[in-house]
Amino acid sequence: MSLVTHVFQSHQRLQNGRVVSTDAVPRRANFDYDLTGGNVVISIIPTLSPKRAHLVHQDGFNLYYRGDDPDYRFEIECWPDNGTIKRFSVFRNDTGVEYRYISDHQDRMW
Repeated sequence: MSLVTHVFQSHQRLQNGRVVSTDAVPRRANFDYDLTGGNVVISIIPTLSPKRAHLVHQDGFNLYYRGDDPDYRFEIECWPDNGTIKRFSVFRNDTGVEYRYISDHQDRMW
């Protein structure tokens, strides 16, 4: 497996597409990919326990994953110039909440 770790400096909580809060606390996201790249285990330290997900669609620099747990789906948008993560979203299908982690080129890759 191939592990990618990214530190996001802040995140937003969205309810029904509207930002309801912004938190400036750093979070570390781990993306542990299998050899094919089509399966990943995603975790966010300390708020999201590991969730397995499968790639269901790719549209340019946007990747869409469906979680093994039906309550979760994930989206990753990458920067076109270097392929690092620009935006990472966790969707809770059961509550309609999106947690959006937005990066810039200043955020650190580990």
